[in-house]
Amino acid sequence: MRRTCLAIGLGLALAVLPGPARLQAAAVCVLTPRLALNARAEAVAAVPIGAPTILSTEPLEEVRIEREDEVLWQRRALPGEPIEGPIPWPLAPIRPGQRLVLLLRPLGVRTDDFAIIELEGDPAERMGRAQRQLDGLGTDPDLWWAAIQRTFDRGDLSLGLALLYALEGPASPRLDNLRRAVFLAGCGST
Repeated sequence: MRRTCLAIGLGLALAVLPGPARLQAAAVCVLTPRLALNARAEAVAAVPIGAPTILSTEPLEEVRIEREDEVLWQRRALPGEPIEGPIPWPLAPIRPGQRLVLLLRPLGVRTDDFAIIELEGDPAERMGRAQRQLDGLGTDPDLWWAAIQRTFDRGDLSLGLALLYALEGPASPRLDNLRRAVFLAGCGST
C-alpha cells in the first residue's frame, strides 16, 4: 500500500498525491481532530478528548484507523454514497499518550492512496481536564458557547474544535451557525 501525502495550506489540509508522476492531487481538509505538522512534515493531531469526532470537509471513499499497521476499524463508502459529515469515534476512547493512525481516502484517488494522520492522546492531566469540561457542559447551549469561546480565546484550537464538533453538543441556532461557518471556511485556500 502506498501512503503518500503532503501537508499543504494551513496545516489542516492534506493533499494525496497519486502515482509516481504526481500529476494531480486530491485535497483532504480535516477539521477534527485538529492537525499540525511535526518536524518531519508529517500530519499529527494531539487529541484532547478520548472520543474525538472525525470531520473532513470533503467527501471520502474510505476511513480507516490503524495501530502498528493493524486495521482496528474501517468504513468504506457505498457506490454513489460517499462518506460525509461527522463520524463518531468508533473505538474505545484514546488513552493519554496512545498513538493511532487515521487514514482518509478522498473521492477520485486510487484505492491505495491515503492522507495519513498520526493521532496521539494528550497528556493525562490535559485529557482529564478536557473530559471533565465536556462532561460538565450538559445540554445548555449557552454553556457550550461560552466554553468554546473561552477555549478559542486562549488559543486552544484543538480543544475548541473538539468541543464545537462534539456529538454531545446541543443544537442551537448560534452554535449551529458557528459550526456551519467553520465548516464552510474549511482549511482556507490550498
